[in-house]
Amino acid sequence: MTLFPIRGAIAAMALFCAAAHAQPFPSKPIHIIVPFATGGGTDALTRIVAQQMSEQMKVPIVIENRPGGGGTLGTAAAARAPADGYTLHTYAMSTPMMSALYKNLSFDPVADFAPVGLIGTSPFVLIMNKDVPAETLPEMLALARAKPGSLSYGSAGNGSVSHIGMELFTSMAGVDIQHIPYKGNGPALADLLGGHLTLLLDTVVSATPHIRSNSVRGLAVTSAGRSPLLPNLPTVNELGPKGYEMTVWYGFVAPKGTPMPILHKLNEELNKALASPALRQRYALLGAEPTQISVEDFGKLMVSDEKKWTAVIKKANIPPIQ
Repeated sequence: MTLFPIRGAIAAMALFCAAAHAQPFPSKPIHIIVPFATGGGTDALTRIVAQQMSEQMKVPIVIENRPGGGGTLGTAAAARAPADGYTLHTYAMSTPMMSALYKNLSFDPVADFAPVGLIGTSPFVLIMNKDVPAETLPEMLALARAKPGSLSYGSAGNGSVSHIGMELFTSMAGVDIQHIPYKGNGPALADLLGGHLTLLLDTVVSATPHIRSNSVRGLAVTSAGRSPLLPNLPTVNELGPKGYEMTVWYGFVAPKGTPMPILHKLNEELNKALASPALRQRYALLGAEPTQISVEDFGKLMVSDEKKWTAVIKKANIPPIQ
């Protein structure tokens, strides 16, 4: 006689679990791991889009900054997270480069993640010391070819995006320009303004005030199209070397194994957030463009950029960071 209540309890529990399992996604807070400190461009874009997505989905979105190791510490933590859609990772253009730049990673920077979508793109801009006897990008390249090794460029450090982007540029242009690494783009910009460097790849937001004040010469932006912040400045591709492009992008990924319906739901909400006029206004102040893309196309971008930048790193003989 006692079997019936027990069976009834078991059945009720099964129904409860099934109902809980069938709850629409999301039904609890989402966490986003940012592998850099607060206050930077990656963090700023993440917070803007996370706020918009949170309002849309009616769930809290918690930002967790886990800086260190050039982004590897936070990325490793994200790779180990449950594949349930409740932990996302802000995945930067530099992440696919990690396999070529770091030894003994505990994760695969592409294979261990499932794409969600892009959150934004932004170009770099190639700027030059105003005292260099050249006015344009073609004139600077002519000077570099006439005097190999006489010009210099700064970067945020060996293996940084600004370093690797310039290695691709000099390789495609066929010029010899001396690399001087710094501990960040800020010190490199200070030396450029002080006349101690010839060139620097800088973010469009950082460089624009100096270009407008004629403290430096803006030569070209690195993206496929011109920047809204500097609409009169041509692209590298327009002036040469033809085919050069380095668009800095940021996206959201989830741990591998995250169910595809959840990835598509997150992608739908992300692209909806990126269409918000309020978000676009906030992005414009950062020199970033909201870029809508499908789960599948973002996955292709992750793979293609890993191949592209790994080839550049190997050709330039850039040694591993660790």
